[in-house]
Amino acid sequence: MRIINQIIRIIPVVIMVVLVSCEKDYYYVTPPPKTSHPSSTLEAVLVNTAPSTINSAYWRTADYLTINSTNVSSNELYNDGLLNMTATFLGLNSFNKGTDPGLRLKAAYDNTNLYILAEWTDFTVDLSNSSWLWNGPPDTLKSDTNLGWTSQRNSDRIALAFEINNASTTAGVFSNVGCAAACHNNAGQMVMHPNSGLVDIWNWNLATSAPLGYAEDMVANSDSLANDNGQKMFFRNINGSTSRSGPAFEWDGTSQTVTLSNGQSSILDPAFYILNKTTFTGNAQRGDSLYHTPTPPGDCSYCHGSQGQGGSNAAINTLSQNKKSRAALISSMDDVGDMFSYWAPLSPTDKNDIVAYLRGLSGVPGNCLTIPDGSNADIKTLNNLTPIQIKNAMLPGTNNHTLYQVLFIRNLKTNNPDDAQFEPVAKSNYTFGIALMNNDGKNHIGSNKESLTFK
Repeated sequence: MRIINQIIRIIPVVIMVVLVSCEKDYYYVTPPPKTSHPSSTLEAVLVNTAPSTINSAYWRTADYLTINSTNVSSNELYNDGLLNMTATFLGLNSFNKGTDPGLRLKAAYDNTNLYILAEWTDFTVDLSNSSWLWNGPPDTLKSDTNLGWTSQRNSDRIALAFEINNASTTAGVFSNVGCAAACHNNAGQMVMHPNSGLVDIWNWNLATSAPLGYAEDMVANSDSLANDNGQKMFFRNINGSTSRSGPAFEWDGTSQTVTLSNGQSSILDPAFYILNKTTFTGNAQRGDSLYHTPTPPGDCSYCHGSQGQGGSNAAINTLSQNKKSRAALISSMDDVGDMFSYWAPLSPTDKNDIVAYLRGLSGVPGNCLTIPDGSNADIKTLNNLTPIQIKNAMLPGTNNHTLYQVLFIRNLKTNNPDDAQFEPVAKSNYTFGIALMNNDGKNHIGSNKESLTFK
């Protein structure tokens, strides 16, 4: 009986000890902080706070999909007159000097929008597309003559492809082969549209869509790859019908202030972008002749080099030639004392022709920007390219870049027939393809088939 009483007295103590230890474990064990981890699909997590900027806290801990890039399209060249525009010609071997870009994707969604953040390595910034150059450099991959006007340079790009409906080629259907169902070979040339069905293409282009804060919204059908309905965000700056016709417009000298898709304002650099335009005047061929006249007036090559590369005086074949209006450029040369005997006797026509030639040495932007609307303005974007990186891209030897970050923002449902629609409740998985281009628009690396998963 005495032993039983001792046991009865001990039982509450034991229970108390157990309870205290349980309470301590329950209240004081802190879970580890959330960190990013690799995932097998692009996981879009439902969020309450929209990660609508590149620096949003969500992106620091979001899981990521690493794209194991392969050669999706290679050994493709542009038509006559389009030179030095295929820096990804050999695919992975030539992209970024053979360095894997390490492309990663993260995603989120809320009740309204889908957010996709792409990050990759690129050592240079390529901001131009089809710039007009006079007697520009030859293309080592082509036999085209480089004399006269040619269209040169290309931009950095990234593109996503989603099925709208029933897309297929001889390679298969979109759900099985991804964006391989959005292109096919036709007479030896890669054609970027399916044999049947529709594909939604989101094309971020550093020359033609990024400066306005959008991605170009396109649709591929059995006939073509074309822009969605609405105002397109650029048009070709061309005075004729071929890539040797020369420019139709140049910057008019007024501030190129633009409201971006996120409501913020930006000023576009005329060295790369034409928004406010005026007619391109002057005869570059005659200006070439005057520039190289062996005696004054003219004879600019004596001081500035045969191709404006510099001599006893500064180089004048740089992109900075486009940062002044025509009137301001002529006025600045009027004020240079040691140019007086060469420049002052020239007529206004002579001066305009020489400026046309100088523009051709530096490269006139190959496209004019316009503000998009309608279905063509569905995809908003942000990127991390800074003004100093743009400035450095103009200076030889200083175009050093490391990481691109591009954030795509689009409504889950646009209800436009030329767009893919996302319905996370009804369907949790969507097949997509991704293409990455470095100073190229035909050749690209990436992945034909990945999966977007709504969680």
